[in-house]
Amino acid sequence: MVLTDKKSGIIPKFVPKYQKYPLCLMSTTRLFTLLAAVLLAISTSAQVRFNGQKAAVDSLTGTWLLSIPRAAFGSDYTADVLLEASVTYCSIDGQEVTDSYTFSNVQPGVTYRLLALTGSDTVKANIQFTYWPVIQIYGTFAKRPYSGGTVIITDPDSCGQDPISARVRWAGSSTAETNRKKHNFHLKFYNKDGSKKEMSFFGLRSDFHWRLDAGQVDFARVRNRVAKDIWAAFASKPYYASYESKTPRNYVRGDFVEVFLNDEYMGIYSLNEHMDRQQLKLKPYDYDNGVFHGGLWKPMKWSNATIFGSNPTITPNQKTWDQFYVKYPNIDDVKPTNFQTLYDAVKFTCNSTVQAFSDSAKYYFDIPVFRDYYLFTILLQAPDNVGKNVYYACYDVQADKRLTIAIWDLDCTQGQYWSNDGSYYHHSSVGPEVDFRATLKNHKVFKRLCQVDPSFHGMATERYWSLRATTFNPDSIVARYKAYFDEMKSCGADNREITRWSGSTDLGKRILNFEDELAYLHDWWTRHIAFLDENVFIPYPEGDVNFDYEVNIKDVTLLIDYLLSPREGIINEKRADCDNNGHINIADVTHVIDVILSQHIDLQ
Repeated sequence: MVLTDKKSGIIPKFVPKYQKYPLCLMSTTRLFTLLAAVLLAISTSAQVRFNGQKAAVDSLTGTWLLSIPRAAFGSDYTADVLLEASVTYCSIDGQEVTDSYTFSNVQPGVTYRLLALTGSDTVKANIQFTYWPVIQIYGTFAKRPYSGGTVIITDPDSCGQDPISARVRWAGSSTAETNRKKHNFHLKFYNKDGSKKEMSFFGLRSDFHWRLDAGQVDFARVRNRVAKDIWAAFASKPYYASYESKTPRNYVRGDFVEVFLNDEYMGIYSLNEHMDRQQLKLKPYDYDNGVFHGGLWKPMKWSNATIFGSNPTITPNQKTWDQFYVKYPNIDDVKPTNFQTLYDAVKFTCNSTVQAFSDSAKYYFDIPVFRDYYLFTILLQAPDNVGKNVYYACYDVQADKRLTIAIWDLDCTQGQYWSNDGSYYHHSSVGPEVDFRATLKNHKVFKRLCQVDPSFHGMATERYWSLRATTFNPDSIVARYKAYFDEMKSCGADNREITRWSGSTDLGKRILNFEDELAYLHDWWTRHIAFLDENVFIPYPEGDVNFDYEVNIKDVTLLIDYLLSPREGIINEKRADCDNNGHINIADVTHVIDVILSQHIDLQ
């Protein structure tokens, strides 16, 4: 899609002169003239208000972006216009504006040309509209530490634009390097007195700490969001959800916004909740008695310890143990911090015998959630989420030391590699016909669970097939992408994102095209699910009680043992319930025997 003028059709993209000519070739006079023009346009935007709202200015393209209610799109939109005394004349599309203006038939990407006179100066701008919230960030930031800044948040349904004091830094690891262009951001909001300013967006939780995810290397910009939506639709709740009064979420929620940094358009971001004790509803630290309860840890980068393959000595007075970082309790509040529960789980994985691991893994790990994560990462092809980009949490180390999992940072999944340089773009290692189990089993917990317990992969397989026609249907997954792309398009954000970032080094200097990426994703998901059907999550035959793809006397014996002493997770309940009545009883034993006898008859 290209920007169009509502009257004259296609208009050329506005390209400031300083983009046409390198700064080193400009005369000092010309450079100062251009900078003055940019500053004038920015200052003028503050002197012209539409329904009480100041436009967000993109100094790169001369665009003023206004966030208005979604219902205004597709119809005429009348705005009260307030001109400060310094503005002696203002017109939009050649019509003089004094106190109001009606923008006719507001559409995504349509541009309205503004002309304003302030004394002897003339300002020209291109007004566009969005119905997404707009976030303007001001300040100079880096990966660390947090730096002071100012944030202005414009909601389409409100004219409030009060500046918010904030502490800001780039978020991520490799994505936060200085050679990257579209950074993620951590935002922490504060009141004027320095106290934390809790805010809520999109009806989500109230907090002072939020994250802006850029989708920096993602050609769809929404892989992370789609992946989290899939997880939220099917994953098991943490083991303590049944007795914790508040709802724990092992994922973060969010929605899309458009972001400006120091009056430069930065594009489409997802404003997300923060993963922390509050999100997971972990039991808080007892400050009065100095007692640890909830714990939260995250690998910073891959290491033998983060794949539970080695257990180096704990460093209790540090924020880190090997490549693990403690997220709760914060070491700034609690010294020394506590890695013991995590350490014990890693040590158990490294050193326990086959029998000990088989008998006791359930006391160290939240098996249903680990199983769903196993299924999830195979489904998504997530090499960047094995040994890193994942959280481990314990609800209360005093009562139950099991670790559960919270998902994180899933941009590099579903056919997207962590780099777009050279041959890494749509890399074969994340192709649709790759069996991801080999990579996932580098993580020793998953390797050992698969080795000692056939039901681990077996129950993941049955879970896969229970969701195959709905959540895991490739058409259903691609429909999630299409819905987000339609959202981008219907507010004009798609074209603004393409204009800003197509050809950037973050994308390996490749063209950003959402229609092409949707076609790629449709092909990838269609082929990938077909591959999983036939090669990874192969359906078990009726009567296969012990997950070995055979039906024989072993299945009869195990089923009888189960009926005498029922225990969860030891049989394939789906295939044991041969008459599909929702109950497993002696009739099913008889049915399994009939299956075995019929096999022998067929062989004769």
